[in-house]
Amino acid sequence: LAYCMAEQKVEYDVKKVFGVVSLYWVVSISLVFINKWLLSNSDILFDAPLFITWFQCLVTVGLCLVLTKASELFPSKLSFSSLEFNWRVSMKIMPLTSVFFAMIVCNNLCLKYLDVAFYFVARSLTTVFNVIL
Repeated sequence: LAYCMAEQKVEYDVKKVFGVVSLYWVVSISLVFINKWLLSNSDILFDAPLFITWFQCLVTVGLCLVLTKASELFPSKLSFSSLEFNWRVSMKIMPLTSVFFAMIVCNNLCLKYLDVAFYFVARSLTTVFNVIL
């Protein structure tokens, strides 16, 4: 029994895509520089890259909860998926979650001990290594 799926043409709003990608770039680059400032500023002396990682993950969960609630209150203005917790699913994705958390920790440690320019080179090389693997 062969299953044939008709090709569907997906149309994208170019302005929306450009806006989302631009916002991602701004947020991502800003986060790198904020983390570098937090981890290497001698005035602050905040030597806690693991705490910064944990706190950023906590803020992410909080923002997801707020966006979920806001999308329920204003469904015509905002679309955000609902958050449901399932132990079985969470155990299946635990390896991926652990690797992601380790990546963020390593990013912050890299920022603590290296210049931002070298950090961006190292981050860009991960894409090359993923293609090779």
